Amino acid sequence: MTEIPEIVMAPGERRRGFVVERATPVPEIGAVAYRLRHAASGARLLHLHCADDENLFSINFPTPPPDDTGLPHILEHAVLAGSRRYPVREPMFEMIRMSMATFINAMTGKDCTYYPVASNVRRDLFNLAEVYFDAAFHPLLTDETLQREGHHLAPESGEDPQGALTINGIVYNEMKGAFSNPEERLARLATNALFPTTAYGRESGGDPEAIPDLTLERIREFHDRFYHPSNAYFFAYGDIPTDEHLAFLAPRLAGYERREPALALEREPRWSRPQSLHDTYAVAEDEATDQRTYLQIQWLAGDALDPMDAVLMRVLSLLLLGHEGAPLKRAIIGSRLGADIFAAGEDPIGPELLFQIGLRGSEADRAEAFRELVTDTLAEIAADPPDREAVAAAFRQAAFDLLEIESMQPLHRMMEALAPWIHGADPLLYLRTGGYLEAGWRRYEAEPDLFGRLIRERLLENPHRLETVLEPDRQWEARAAERRRARLARMEASLDENERRAIAEQSERIERSASEPNPPEAVAQLPQLAIGDLPREVRTIPGERTEAGGIPVCRNEVAANGISYLTLELDIRDLPAHLWPEVPRFVEGIRKLGAAGHDYAAMGRRIAAHTGGIEAGLQLRSHARDPETPLWGIQVSMKALDEQIEPALDVLGDLLFGLDPRDRGRLGEVLEQARARKRSSLVQEGSRTASRRAARGLTPEGHLAELVGGRAQLERVAGWLEDFDAAHTELMSRIEALRDHLLARGRWHASFTGGDAAWRAVDRRLRSWSEALRDEAPGPADPAGFAPGAAPRREGLAASLQVAHAATVLPAPHQSHPDQPLIAAGAHLLSLDHMLPEVRLKGGAYGAWFRYDGLGRRFAFGSYQDPNVARTLAVFEEARAAVSRAGWTEADVERAVIATAKREHKPLRPAEATDLALDRARTGQDAELRQAQYEGLLAATPEKVTRALAEALEGGAPHAATCVVAGRDALEAANAELATPLEIEPLLPQAAEAAGEEAG
Repeated sequence: MTEIPEIVMAPGERRRGFVVERATPVPEIGAVAYRLRHAASGARLLHLHCADDENLFSINFPTPPPDDTGLPHILEHAVLAGSRRYPVREPMFEMIRMSMATFINAMTGKDCTYYPVASNVRRDLFNLAEVYFDAAFHPLLTDETLQREGHHLAPESGEDPQGALTINGIVYNEMKGAFSNPEERLARLATNALFPTTAYGRESGGDPEAIPDLTLERIREFHDRFYHPSNAYFFAYGDIPTDEHLAFLAPRLAGYERREPALALEREPRWSRPQSLHDTYAVAEDEATDQRTYLQIQWLAGDALDPMDAVLMRVLSLLLLGHEGAPLKRAIIGSRLGADIFAAGEDPIGPELLFQIGLRGSEADRAEAFRELVTDTLAEIAADPPDREAVAAAFRQAAFDLLEIESMQPLHRMMEALAPWIHGADPLLYLRTGGYLEAGWRRYEAEPDLFGRLIRERLLENPHRLETVLEPDRQWEARAAERRRARLARMEASLDENERRAIAEQSERIERSASEPNPPEAVAQLPQLAIGDLPREVRTIPGERTEAGGIPVCRNEVAANGISYLTLELDIRDLPAHLWPEVPRFVEGIRKLGAAGHDYAAMGRRIAAHTGGIEAGLQLRSHARDPETPLWGIQVSMKALDEQIEPALDVLGDLLFGLDPRDRGRLGEVLEQARARKRSSLVQEGSRTASRRAARGLTPEGHLAELVGGRAQLERVAGWLEDFDAAHTELMSRIEALRDHLLARGRWHASFTGGDAAWRAVDRRLRSWSEALRDEAPGPADPAGFAPGAAPRREGLAASLQVAHAATVLPAPHQSHPDQPLIAAGAHLLSLDHMLPEVRLKGGAYGAWFRYDGLGRRFAFGSYQDPNVARTLAVFEEARAAVSRAGWTEADVERAVIATAKREHKPLRPAEATDLALDRARTGQDAELRQAQYEGLLAATPEKVTRALAEALEGGAPHAATCVVAGRDALEAANAELATPLEIEPLLPQAAEAAGEEAG
């Protein structure tokens, strides 16, 4: 356990205008929690003082939405668009240009808005905090900001200012994209129905149909009411002494007087009988709709502010649904009423605790059968609760939430503290879960029927239950488009010629302003680091490289808080071509199939009982010193409590050596789950779909990524299911062949983080496994039929989306190229100087970027939730010219160097350190190479960066490939403008009648 810092302030003590209310040791996280109140303004501060050098500072306000216009969300954007002391457009993005920040963003939740920044450089943290403080309390909140970030009218065609109008705005387009996602739509519909009388029943993000009603006056009124220190919850985390945070805050809070804080958030009155909701979501007119319905059952089942309630409901969720063998999950999947479970288990919303079970890949007429299955199964479990071993396993699973030191640990701690704090409860409630877990176990021992009683009281006998059916609807988008057209037509009819001209001029003004860089003298006012503030050497992962039975091992010395992490990478560069498409079956099988004589349910129980999870995935990259050396592997990762390491290794060994796909029924279930998930993710993760699809003809890695993860994989799964009775034996044989292919000593590489005793157990087990492996090294790479340039160069994949996701991918210099550091800095500049203003600020897209992947040998342009296709593709194509005319200065490049250098200094948490150490060992990114590239980055100049990036883009341009995922209408409209049109085809399988018509 991490040593707790000495307590240096006592309750009642006054410092810098603050009164210390509490000073509480929190041994579970190795911290002292100081709670303070600013006497004059009423501002609250919680500081978790600990030994972590990744410090976080956040300003947080409870912001219950008054309606569906997205007022809290649009205000969050507007706040970070210029302030009294820093009147620059988008100061957050200016700080991203020149900060070592490990996190910088803002988020709008259902009842709270958060402004967190984090850095492991002290000066940098307070620079960021300074800008955020002025932004939160003194924003400019101009009409132009509302129009750009929220909504504005604009001519549909810039060539015809008097023509048809459209609505544009960054948040407006973001939420159009969110409302296009059926699972997000379902969550919103159900939450609104579950909380009809409170703020949780309103849309904090903004309903696109309501967003245009929001006015600047209402934004300013809301800001004045809620963004006051009396309503603020300041949070700090890390090793910076509390007094330094007080010294920062005290002068900035001076002059504020205490007000009555905003109203407390309400609880929903409980229902006397269950309710139901039936709605639809959009699919394309030619898409198949069978097995595309979502079913969900939700209960308001507990008190999120009662720590014992929260702990017991968490354990109950794990008992019922926490692994493949959990009884409720097993019953639902085995029923074949749908393909896969989603959004399952306990879920806190404000002060309330939900319990929910969702089923995707179903039909509307199965809703009653689904409810009966769930309630009957719950009744059976309540009558005969899980045995002591299963309950103990669930408590161990829950312990991981407390013990694990996760990536972005400060942000997790912030959210855990704020969830109860803003509701008037103890902010340490979720940070001291260990004691409640122990008390919960004692309660279970005293009352063996505890979880049976909870099932009866919280679920079976609870009338506050909502049953939701969400069906696919081919006409949904047409009706929504008609509503938008009718609204715009009413607006247009009310406008005279002068008003139309004003709208056109206003829209042009927004675009022109977005094109103008912030004045250098204004940017210079922002607090910033200098190159001299950077560490001179890259950060390395402490530990050693050793071997166990001939298997290379990275043993990492990173504090892991009593948890062990083991990652194996199994080389598959020479995997036979016919087995590559089945890699996902093996990866899924690690968690979902039986092994070594145990069926899948028994394996699920063993995984839950002895590990914190076993995951598998695919790595596709090249060696850092040699682009012609591919490094393709399946990674299998396990975490376990140190005292559970031996049985955990037993489970892992059985999976690796004895994975068993011969359960025909279970294999069919896994395929159905894979199809349902892939069908959803291809649309919901449209940016990834577009980028992966575009890259498939450029490199073997790009080809393989699409083969195993893209639309090609959906087609593969559908093919197996189409004639599963005849094909399942062949699929079983292929999974076994892939498993056996991996069992060769020369393929295995390992990385371990954990305690000494656990390491000795891992070392023994690796040596034992090594003796059972073949003595064989990988042969020449087989990229499964990759043919450079064979894929279409310009594609449009049509799906039911209100906004687009666009990607252009082109070859880039490899990581080993001498210009790599310069290109990395240039990519940062191009993303923020060209992509951000052109695609986000002027075009209204929610996201836009340019990325450089040296190990993958590619550049990628991308946009996310984008209302413009043709315009965005033109921005991508203009990038080379933009680099040439950018005129980057020494100050620009220095800032880019600082922002790029932070990748070499990020904090290392045990899980990511385990994976990163293995990746660096495999790819040859040793300290010597990384230091040389780092020094090349520090020596960057404007001339060097401009030359290197311009040459790289020029070299890759002839081989560029583009893919856009969007609605068919948007793709066809883009083709009317594009000199070289996109080849349009459906993203998802067509309905039989549509496919027949196209074939005819």
